[in-house]
Amino acid sequence: MPPAQDRRAADAGPAPATAGLQGRAFTLLLAALTALTALSIDMSLPAMPQLQRTFGAGVSLVQLTLSLFLAGYAAGQLACGFLSDRLGRRPVLLAGLALFTAAGFACAFSPSLPVLIVLRLAQGLGASVGPILARAMVRDRFGGSGSVGSREAVSVLSQITQVMIVAPLLAPTMGAYLLSLFGWPSIFLALGASGALVGLICLLRLPETLPARVCGEACASAPAPAPSLRDGFAAVLSHRASLRHALTVSLSSAGMFAYISGSPFVFMEVFGVEQRHFGYCFALTAAALLAGATANRALIRHVPSRTLLLWGAWLVAAAGALIALLASLRLGGLAGVIGPMMLYLFGMGLLQPNATAMAMEPHARTAGAVSSVMGGAQTVGGALAVAAVGAFYDHSAGSMAATVAVLAALTLLSTMGDGRREASRASVEVAR
Repeated sequence: MPPAQDRRAADAGPAPATAGLQGRAFTLLLAALTALTALSIDMSLPAMPQLQRTFGAGVSLVQLTLSLFLAGYAAGQLACGFLSDRLGRRPVLLAGLALFTAAGFACAFSPSLPVLIVLRLAQGLGASVGPILARAMVRDRFGGSGSVGSREAVSVLSQITQVMIVAPLLAPTMGAYLLSLFGWPSIFLALGASGALVGLICLLRLPETLPARVCGEACASAPAPAPSLRDGFAAVLSHRASLRHALTVSLSSAGMFAYISGSPFVFMEVFGVEQRHFGYCFALTAAALLAGATANRALIRHVPSRTLLLWGAWLVAAAGALIALLASLRLGGLAGVIGPMMLYLFGMGLLQPNATAMAMEPHARTAGAVSSVMGGAQTVGGALAVAAVGAFYDHSAGSMAATVAVLAALTLLSTMGDGRREASRASVEVAR
């Protein structure tokens, strides 16, 4: 089949499922898949102090419910993208959602903290399919233009960020109210129900987007063989630009996870924020990420991806330096944490969609594998950041601020390589 026909077949997908999931509906479903991870993290945050009291455990042990979730999430990401390149997006996605749902319901009935930690590990494995396959499906549908960071793909990724940010805006407040009304098990029951709902929609309405599967026997020649695990790693590790952009995404996300894991203790224990008000404080920084993604979507048709990426990296670095300075001098109080983190997450809204699209654009055949490598590195970095914040927590904002600052500086450094050459190429693409 000629390339243009193959592309049209891939975009059309199998009828009739695709018909109901074109455009915004398809984007909303991808956003919901990605938002499940945010729900799993953010809804459980207000419960951490209560879990500490319920099971008589220390802060570092309770934080294993988050760091082990992230570890499972990272391990799952390393597998699911590779498998989806070989088996198709749908079967891998449905299997992961089934595991996420079962583990979520089981968490609610955990008799001890070690059991809860193990189940959160399993829940993380299941949750990994959402962001990895969402990115791969964006590449399946909207990539292939040959531009540096397809503007269409960046726009869709920004839309996904806009929609999925509702989860961290609402999740801590929802978690706090469920916690106060029904106790911590209700949070995990809600997560299990969310997984079941999204899984049912995917089962009934989500099309297969992998081009080789869509084309099937209609192709004039046999489809290219499915990539191996080695192919996927080589696709990223041998491509300097993709590797650097993947590292940029990973480091900036790790800084965000440092803030996410430290904020319950810093807000409630250090600054005395009431449990039921925690979600409102957290929502301010989530709203900044939404604003950044919205600005990125508006700017991407007029400003090169590389330029937006650099703007975001500089904002992230400035925010990291500011929060470290204020924390070390003990200035600003609660506003001295929330203000810099709003700047940080606004920068991420510019940085991440562009870095993600630019990392994946050169890899049509191994999109799932590249997404796996990128997502695995992203989540391992997050787990290490969470562990660092917990290990050095001293009842101040210091450990969280220092971790954020270091990762912000590394994000900027990873973005600077070959900047002039890429900026020049991006400018040529925009001119075209």
